[in-house]
Order: sequence, then structure tokens, then C-alpha cells
Amino acid sequence: MVAAISARQLAVTFRGRGRRAAVEALRPLDLELRGGQVLGVLGPNGSGKTTLLRVLAGLQAQSSGEVRVLDRAPTDRALVRRVAYQSEGALPLATLSAPEYLSFIGAELGLPNDVSDERAAALLARLELEHAGRRRIRTFSTGMGKRLALAAALIAEPEVLLLDEPTSGLDPFGSETVMALLRERAEAGAAVLMASHHLLEVEECCDEVLVLHSGSVHMRGPLDELLARDEHALIVSGLDDDDVTALAEEARRKGARTARVERPRDHLFALFRRLGRDRSDQERGR
Repeated sequence: MVAAISARQLAVTFRGRGRRAAVEALRPLDLELRGGQVLGVLGPNGSGKTTLLRVLAGLQAQSSGEVRVLDRAPTDRALVRRVAYQSEGALPLATLSAPEYLSFIGAELGLPNDVSDERAAALLARLELEHAGRRRIRTFSTGMGKRLALAAALIAEPEVLLLDEPTSGLDPFGSETVMALLRERAEAGAAVLMASHHLLEVEECCDEVLVLHSGSVHMRGPLDELLARDEHALIVSGLDDDDVTALAEEARRKGARTARVERPRDHLFALFRRLGRDRSDQERGR
């Protein structure tokens, strides 16, 4: 199977101006991503995340190396429907409404009007933008604009999704909706590459992570491998306090160290997810 994204010794250097030295935005790196995978790209500001996305989207030429997206050069016009890029910046055409904007994107991509309208309506409903009606995009909140940008990226049902901070500015409910959509696209066979600073969302959504630092690959791998520690933990439930004390004592007799005894807890994102489910259940019960 041909990789959806393939890069070999990809590097990008921006020439310096005047006395400024050249900037190595990406140092030679290899990358491969197949359909059905979700790869999170992490790294501090200036690490090369956006440059990598722009090269793959055909918006930035590499200085050296080879890049193929769906076995074509990233600039190949045949990829216009098959690859979607969501940038971090504000949306253009801010005088349009959300339906008008998606109609424009659909027309630019050459989608039949009925297909474009049907998909736009479904995405606006899924991303809770129906209430915006005919409001102009320039009046949208940051989160609304980000959700509309994702709708535009998804309208052609692309085989490759390149996303720059797709959940930036979203509340936990919006973030959960976005992650669910990305997982669904991956399950449908799309390759998803997303740059993000939201570590918890990357951990929940991505199969693997790629960590960039100063334009170089610092590490890459499945989260289970990268986050694993060289120790084992035993998690049990259903014991009363006396049983827990006895179990801890038995562990000590076998040479183990009791690190802590605590009640399990969810993280805040899980709490908001439950609240969102409760809200949906209440709305359906009306």
C-alpha cells in the first residue's frame, strides 16, 4: 500500500536578510503516514510544525528532499479535493455567512451544488453552527471560526487532512466534537496529521506522535511506547480499607514499594464529556 504521506530527507531553510543568518526551519527528516492513521505533531513555537504542514499542503517549497502526498507532488492540482489544509489563521471572506462560505469552498473544489449543500448542512449541524444563520464570519467568536474552518476542510471528504491547531480556542464540548470527527475520518481511511499544543487531546485522538524541536525530529512513536515507564502497577477495585492495607503489606513483604494509595479519578476533559452527553440526553428527552 502506498503511503498517504511520504517524506525523505525533507528540509526547509529560509534565507537570511541582510546580516541575519539563514533559518533552518526543518532539518532533514523522514516521515511516513498511511491512511487510517492520526499523527499528532508536537513541539514548542518555532519547532517547524507549521512549516511541515505547509510543505505537505503544497504551499511551501522544500529546500531539499522528496515529498509525496497520495503518491503525487504536493502542488499537483489533482490533489485539490483529496487533500485539505486547515491553517491556524483567521478565515478569509469574512463578510460571508457560514453557509455562503461553505458554498464558495464547494464551488472552488468543483463539487456539485447539491452535494456541497448537503454536506455543508450536515457539517454546520454537527459543529453546532446552525444558530449562526446569516451572521457574517467577522462577527464569529474564535471557536466558531475554528469550527467553520474545519467544516471547510471536511466538505470534500478528503483522503488527507492537514490541521494546524484545530482545537485552539474551542471549549471542551467543541474540542470533543472535533476529535470525534477526526477519528471518524480516520476510520473511513483518511490520513490525519494535526499540529497541536493541546497535549491531552493529542493523547486521546492520535495513534502516534511526532515531536519536533528546532526543526528536527526529537522522537516519534505510539503513545503507549513513548509514555511507558519501566515499572508495573497493580490496579484493583472492590476492596475495603482493611483489604487495601493488607494487600499493601503483602506487597511490601515481596519487596515492592507502596508508591501511594488513592481513589481513581477522571481528568477534567472526561468530566466535560460526561456533561456534554448529559446535555444531549436531556435535549433528546424533551
